[in-house]
Amino acid sequence: MKSKCLSLILLPCLLFAHEGGRRNAKPTAASKDLALAKKQFATAKKQATAKGRYACCVKPACDLCLRKHGSCACAANVKAGKGACGECMAGWQAGRGALPGVKAATLQLMPAEKQRFPGVAPGELSPELRAAMDSLLRAKKTLVKEKRFLCCIGGGCGQCAFEGDCPCGSDLATKGGKGVCGDCVDGWHAGQGSFAGISLAEVTLSRMDESMAAMSPGTSESGSYFASGTAQLPAAQPFGMLTKRWHGWNLMFAGNLFGVYTNQSSPRGRDKIFGAGWVMPMASRRLGRGLLSVRTMFSPEPLLVTNGRYPLLWQEGETWKNVPILNGQHPHDFVKELAVGYQYKLGERTALNFYYGLRGDPAIGPVAYVHRTSQSENPLAVLSHHYQDSTHISGNVATVGATHRWVTLEASTFHGREPDEKRWGIEMGKMDSFASRVTVTPSARWAGQFSLARINNRESTHPDRDTWRQSASLTYVRPMANGHWAWSGVWGRNHDLAFTQQPNLNLFSAAAQPAKPSSQKQHIVLVPTRINGHIYNSYTLESTLFFKRRHWVWGRAELTDKTSLLLFEEAPFVRLIEEQRYTRVKAYTMGYSYDLKSPVRFLQPALGGQFMLFQSPENLRAIYGSYPKGMQVWLRVRIAPRLN
Repeated sequence: MKSKCLSLILLPCLLFAHEGGRRNAKPTAASKDLALAKKQFATAKKQATAKGRYACCVKPACDLCLRKHGSCACAANVKAGKGACGECMAGWQAGRGALPGVKAATLQLMPAEKQRFPGVAPGELSPELRAAMDSLLRAKKTLVKEKRFLCCIGGGCGQCAFEGDCPCGSDLATKGGKGVCGDCVDGWHAGQGSFAGISLAEVTLSRMDESMAAMSPGTSESGSYFASGTAQLPAAQPFGMLTKRWHGWNLMFAGNLFGVYTNQSSPRGRDKIFGAGWVMPMASRRLGRGLLSVRTMFSPEPLLVTNGRYPLLWQEGETWKNVPILNGQHPHDFVKELAVGYQYKLGERTALNFYYGLRGDPAIGPVAYVHRTSQSENPLAVLSHHYQDSTHISGNVATVGATHRWVTLEASTFHGREPDEKRWGIEMGKMDSFASRVTVTPSARWAGQFSLARINNRESTHPDRDTWRQSASLTYVRPMANGHWAWSGVWGRNHDLAFTQQPNLNLFSAAAQPAKPSSQKQHIVLVPTRINGHIYNSYTLESTLFFKRRHWVWGRAELTDKTSLLLFEEAPFVRLIEEQRYTRVKAYTMGYSYDLKSPVRFLQPALGGQFMLFQSPENLRAIYGSYPKGMQVWLRVRIAPRLN
């Protein structure tokens, strides 16, 4: 059974053959002209709409018809069965269609030149539109000088220009063709193609943009993507996925797998060989007036992490054979996410997102550490995992979110108990916990969030204890010519609430037995006893630099509160101890890895390693030593197109 499950993880990557257009995300000197042109086009579009000359069939409305003749009759022509312009075609394929009853799969293309609104004379362009065209032309000239604008139509497409890069020419010239933007498809059908020997049948829409639409909050100004659940990362992050079109579905696949050797000093340190990582198959398609996504994520860790944990000094959380794990990190469940999402646009600037998962990530905390760009090359968990992002594998999760421009408000309800030791199953339970989060993404490089959650009956070791969790984080991603730089700062706070323990003398016989139902009591008392609450804070700062297309350097600094259980070895009696905030620990990590050449374009192997330094507080030095150390070496295989 386990070997079949692992085969299901690795096999899908062989079925994906299309990368989509690769974009140069390095900042461009054309940014000011592009920003000005975008503002001027928006003004011209509002004026045309006010005059009744702009009726588009997608939301947000296309710009292609505006650039051609200052008007748009796509909505009327689509209703009449005549077709939409190229940019609108791409919008329909991405789930942005605004007309009920129209199927994207049967939509015809009618070039923008023929989408002129009735009554608009040729060459009738407003002063604002002429100024916008001048600004866009200056930007295109700058992009050409920077060697980042290789278009396949005369005059160059505007759609890619606003993205600061146009790979359409090279993508179209690639053997087999990768597809081009909607503007270029329109241009070819209007007789503006620049390459000889290429037929119209070879000019197809790129599927990358429509595939990624399901991973965004859905507004024209939101500079982010969903990364775990509905937690967001900046859109400037390198989000490479294999994509394929199949019977109206956009299929996506990515993964990150590690084979690791770790060794940590101090009397409590151990060494071990283990595996870590994840794979993420996804699918999306248009459904009604919105976009449906099916999201799954699987981990081979239950098979590759033996004895229920791998060594990690000062880490706590969950159990193995009913004994609390100390100085070790538990493996993630095989099913990390099994969820569906639905995106519904209310307009260009506003969208609603609905999310439900048998297993998923509620609206609390930052993007889980395994998916953050700022720590993508480090296979080890953060020491603050159970204070910051441990809810990323929760059961029975329902989330509703609203995004306006670049601000998202969300609310979730979910089952608060963390997964049990049976890593191959899915634990379900009633929705007994709730969370809320506000996320801001003012640009494609920045993402910040603040969230609050009430997590009930969180730990099996303290089934009567509830927790208030607060979290705040800030992430920055800076693209570069041949790489990127990313950093994140995360704060997490658990307030474990006080509770009343009822008499339970029979716990002695239960302590060494397999886990009991959630009503099991954990402290031996003769009379009802009030168990005090405790507050734990944690801070993580991490950064990763990818340069020259092959080199990775990263670091991480951690400061986190820990409990009195670190005074003990793993043993059944530890379940009976009343843990409390005892100390604050520090840990520092530096690492490097190198991407190896691969004969398979969708597999990116790397050799890497890192060094860890732990700074013991005074009250732990007698047990752990003053400065315990650790090291890890590994082979990493990323399943995705090569990052620019």
